[in-house]
Amino acid sequence: MTRLELLIDRLQTARKWTKSLLADIEEDRWFEMPAAGVGHVAWQVGHLAASQIVLIHVRCFDMAYTDVAPDAIRTSFGRGSTPVAGPAAYPPLTEIRSLFDRIHDDAVRRIGGMTDCELDERAGQEPHPLFSDKAGAIGTAALHETFHAGQLAMIRRIFGKAPLR
Repeated sequence: MTRLELLIDRLQTARKWTKSLLADIEEDRWFEMPAAGVGHVAWQVGHLAASQIVLIHVRCFDMAYTDVAPDAIRTSFGRGSTPVAGPAAYPPLTEIRSLFDRIHDDAVRRIGGMTDCELDERAGQEPHPLFSDKAGAIGTAALHETFHAGQLAMIRRIFGKAPLR
């Protein structure tokens, strides 16, 4: 397996796990704050999309955030945003779910065309504490998703769902 194939596999594996955790959470609970300090399901999903834009589209492909999604997405779900209970502060759930899928599919498509040399290029203009190159940005996107999937697993348990096997 090449390094590029491994990075894509990590992204796809993380997304498969996240989707399996989301599969049986009722949509009427997606904006429910499960516990103090824990972002609701809709925020977790929107945050994953917003973060993937920054880590992959912006840092790896030099795109502007607004080339991919409205700036309101970054405001609602980006780094430093604070989850708010209820749907009033957010786009409709169908839009959040669509963005989650669209951003990921586009990221994987773009990454699939990268060369090994491109993976070694500097990722973005600003330094990041976890990586310096584009391969690192992609790997961090997968790692970041697994972190939030862990939060979704906890939310599922708070909601009374059995752990997945």
